[in-house]
Amino acid sequence: MTPMLLRTLPRHFSSHSLWRDGVCEYFVPLEVSANNGGPFINTAATDAVGCLQVTELVTSAQRVRRTRSLADRAEESVYKATLQISGRSEITQEQRSAVLGPGDWGLYDTTRPYEVSVEQNAHFLVLQISTSQMSVWEPYFQRAVARSFSARHGSARIAMDTLRLALAENPGLSAAATRDISRSIMQMIGLNVCEQSGAETMSGLDEVRQAQFRNIRQYIDDSLHDPELSVTAVAARFRVSRRYLYKLFENQGVTPADYILGARLERCRDLLANLPATRQISELAYQHGFSDSAAFSHAFRRRFGLSPTEWRRTSLT
Repeated sequence: MTPMLLRTLPRHFSSHSLWRDGVCEYFVPLEVSANNGGPFINTAATDAVGCLQVTELVTSAQRVRRTRSLADRAEESVYKATLQISGRSEITQEQRSAVLGPGDWGLYDTTRPYEVSVEQNAHFLVLQISTSQMSVWEPYFQRAVARSFSARHGSARIAMDTLRLALAENPGLSAAATRDISRSIMQMIGLNVCEQSGAETMSGLDEVRQAQFRNIRQYIDDSLHDPELSVTAVAARFRVSRRYLYKLFENQGVTPADYILGARLERCRDLLANLPATRQISELAYQHGFSDSAAFSHAFRRRFGLSPTEWRRTSLT
């Protein structure tokens, strides 16, 4: 029997109907057909590493199809990344096919029709990645479906080696640890797609980082009222590390903490000129994430050279 990587209890399916139901339970609705007339025996185990759902499969030779009608009924946009451990698989999508051998990985989009054929005793991992978790990489994922990538070197090897270790240690890991690990894995997968895009790599990475920064900045600007808005909260929201977040803002000449504070102060300054006389300045500060009126006044004076009261008075004259 093929040794499994996942620590969770595997399930064994010995009939076509049971396996078809199992596939739909683990993944999305699919058509399943055997590629030969012999015994149809399949084994599956599933586990979660943070926000990544991981399924390990050892299968009989078969073909699964996501038809147009099934894809059109998709309730969620999900990509599936397959890491081939042994045997071979072939992914077909968007009139393109990729054959995966041991150490290769490939990507396909469940919102579009696709077909996957696997040979007898194929052993592979499937990661399900929600588009919402990879929004900044999604334009590159769209062009990367049904292509073969190597997981034997570079960022993909880091991603897959990290995944293997996480699966082995998963029972003893905290929720915070698995969350950070899953973010790292997704980050490495996204980078690998860009790295293997050839001459477009550096410009592609720059575009991704710029898109990330724009999305993060917009989120901050829309969340200034939230007293819980912080560097840690923003990093968690976008599933990146604090270090990576600081690196993104470093390219703009500001730290994320300074950007949040500055955006709050500038919003308050702009509103002070039209603040009704019946409203307290402290009320405005509290509505924009400040929890202490004295700290707000001090930060305001340090940034604009006047206290909030003085600025308000000047704006009215």
